[in-house]
Amino acid sequence: MDAREVAKHASATSCWVVIHGNVYDVTDYLGEHPGGQALLLKCAGADATPEYTKVHATSTVQETLPKSKHLGPLDGSTRQHLRSVKKAKPKEPKQPPGSLQLALCVRLADFEPIARAAISRQAYTYISSAADTLQSHHDNLAQWSKITFIPRVLRDVSASAMDTSTSILGQPCALPFFIAATGLASLTHPDGERALATAAALRGIHFSPSTYSSIPHHEVAQAHRQTLQKISFTNSSLFFQLYVHNGRDKTLQLIRDAREAGYGGLLVTVDTPCVGNRDEDRRLKIEDEVALGAAQPVNSDKVVPGSNSGQLARSLTWADLAWIREAWGHDRPLALKGIQSAEDARLAADAGVTAVYLSNHGGRQLHSAPSCLATLLRIRQQCPEILDLCEVVVDGGCLRGGDVLKAICLGAKAVGLGRPLLYALGAYGMEGVLKAIDILKHELETTMALLGVTRLGQLNSSYVNVAKLAHEIDGMDSYSSKL
Repeated sequence: MDAREVAKHASATSCWVVIHGNVYDVTDYLGEHPGGQALLLKCAGADATPEYTKVHATSTVQETLPKSKHLGPLDGSTRQHLRSVKKAKPKEPKQPPGSLQLALCVRLADFEPIARAAISRQAYTYISSAADTLQSHHDNLAQWSKITFIPRVLRDVSASAMDTSTSILGQPCALPFFIAATGLASLTHPDGERALATAAALRGIHFSPSTYSSIPHHEVAQAHRQTLQKISFTNSSLFFQLYVHNGRDKTLQLIRDAREAGYGGLLVTVDTPCVGNRDEDRRLKIEDEVALGAAQPVNSDKVVPGSNSGQLARSLTWADLAWIREAWGHDRPLALKGIQSAEDARLAADAGVTAVYLSNHGGRQLHSAPSCLATLLRIRQQCPEILDLCEVVVDGGCLRGGDVLKAICLGAKAVGLGRPLLYALGAYGMEGVLKAIDILKHELETTMALLGVTRLGQLNSSYVNVAKLAHEIDGMDSYSSKL
């Protein structure tokens, strides 16, 4: 197809794009695109490949659009007649990461302001946004300080005896935290999930790529495997985070692909029948759509119920675990991610999962959702046997190595970290991620020494005071005395 013809279709009423040398009519898909109309409109009549590959696997467009919208290959000899990709507004000035030396980043929170200046507004908004007023996100951050330590003294905590190793989903690792699933990491840095997987392998920790990885899952696995081979180290695994789709065939294919690529665990996300109400994401989409002349920018009072579900399965129930487990393999580790109540933790344990993953999705889903520590306290009060039946892992708002230890004192096996490592990636690439991991390791070892322990297995609830947090949880005022 001649590029001059493609260039004519550059509006909301007729929108054609070129992806990997092929022409597609995406007009009817504008209102359905999860990223908003603006991302497509700015590429109308142009080669969208550079923008597309930031967030999508090669096959996504072929699987998403009906065959009737595949208009054929572009005539390469006419490429110069394509339109240029539109810019909704001038680029904001970026502060180069070098303006603050990486060596001066001494805590995880140091990476966020550097990343904010270094990455695009779209990327920062995507990472930082949360549901409604951000209450759940802010509660996540605040929860950790509401638990205090009770250290023991006059114990031998020689550095040579310090051991931070553990296992998660039965698989050994050097540290009791892992890189949690975060979608579209290449928005933050071109190396995206490939850099995160490499950093995880180099430091001997686990990494959970998202279903919506911006790097194909097999390439992420390849980068991880090649790094382990180079350093002759095996204490690092990949866990595949699964969003269950409307179409069972699509979900089954994702599971098969994860198995074939060598992923060592499956984290089935159960808190996302639809996408949460993220105001800043919506605001940015609307601003871009207006700037690009969208025919019908998203209007909050005209949103159709369920229209924010995308391809997610709203009908997912406990019964579906049977076919998911069958496809994944009964002998392979499986966790349920997004458990937010003791009742559901009990059901998950009864279902025989390897791990219960307590999470409110970084505060990005339900406004006023409970923090993972609040849920963990309820489990300890209402059904403590769960901690013996399966592993418990948590995430949400953790920024310090000492806070990881607080979770372990209360029975968690490990803590997942998402946003902080994305900020480190956006600020300094893989070197930033490695530095962030090293910061946490240093904090872990220092805090363990100050607590009077040398191994994670020595920690228990006697090392923490939960009275302040328990007092804020309805019906648990007297809980601390029952630990």
